[in-house]
Amino acid sequence: MNQTRTLPIYLALSFIAAVLLTLLVVMVPPQTFSLSFLDKVWIATVFILCCIVGISFTIHPNWIRRFFPKIKNEEKNTRSSKERSFRGHHPDCFTYQNHTIQWNRKVWCAGCLGLLMGLCVSIVLMLLYILADFQLTKMTSVLLLVLGLSIVPVLYIEILYRSRHAIVHVFINSLMPVCFFIITIAVGEITGEFIYGLFSILLCFLWLDTRIQLSKSHHRSLCRNCVESCKMFTVSI
Repeated sequence: MNQTRTLPIYLALSFIAAVLLTLLVVMVPPQTFSLSFLDKVWIATVFILCCIVGISFTIHPNWIRRFFPKIKNEEKNTRSSKERSFRGHHPDCFTYQNHTIQWNRKVWCAGCLGLLMGLCVSIVLMLLYILADFQLTKMTSVLLLVLGLSIVPVLYIEILYRSRHAIVHVFINSLMPVCFFIITIAVGEITGEFIYGLFSILLCFLWLDTRIQLSKSHHRSLCRNCVESCKMFTVSI
C-alpha cells in the first residue's frame, strides 16, 4: 500500500484505539477489588517479554528477516545499486547526522537508543510494581492513564518536527515504553481485570507501529528533499 495512504490510516487507528481504551475504562462497572498478585504477574510477564523482543529489535532491527529469504533477497537487490553506507540504522549522510548518536564507542540510531533505554527502565518499573505489590487508588490510576495517553501524541509530533539535538530525540523516545507501562498498569488497576491490561498491551503495539510509520515517512521526506543522489529511503523496502 502506498505510504501516503497508509500513514493517515495508522494515525486514525491510533486515535480510535485511544478513544476505545478510554470508553472501555469509563464503561466498565466500578470494581471494589484490585488486581490480584497473580493477575499482576500475568500482565508483567507478557509486558516484560514484549519489552525483551523490543530490545532485540532496537539492536538488530531486521533480525526477523533472516527467517524470510525472499524478503532478505529483495532488500539486498534494492540496495545493491546504492553506494551510501549505513551507520546507526541511517545513511552516513549529512542529512541524518542528528539522527544518530555515539555512545559506548558505537554509533546508535537516536530513536532506537531512546527506545532501548525506555524498555530497560520499563522492565525495572514493572518488576518493582510486582515486588512491591502496592495498590493504586482509582483516582491515581485514572490520572496515570491520562498521562500515558497524553504522551503518545507528543511523541508523534516530535518525530515529525525533529529537534536538531539527537540527545533530545533519545530522551523523548525513551518515554514511549514508559508511557506504555503507565497505560498498562493504569488500565489493569482501574478495571480490576488482567484481561484488560493485556488488551492495553496489544494497543501499545499499534501506537508503536504508528511511530515507526511516522519515522519512515519523515525519512522519505528528508531523502526526497536532499541534494544527494543516493535517495536511500525513497524506495519502500
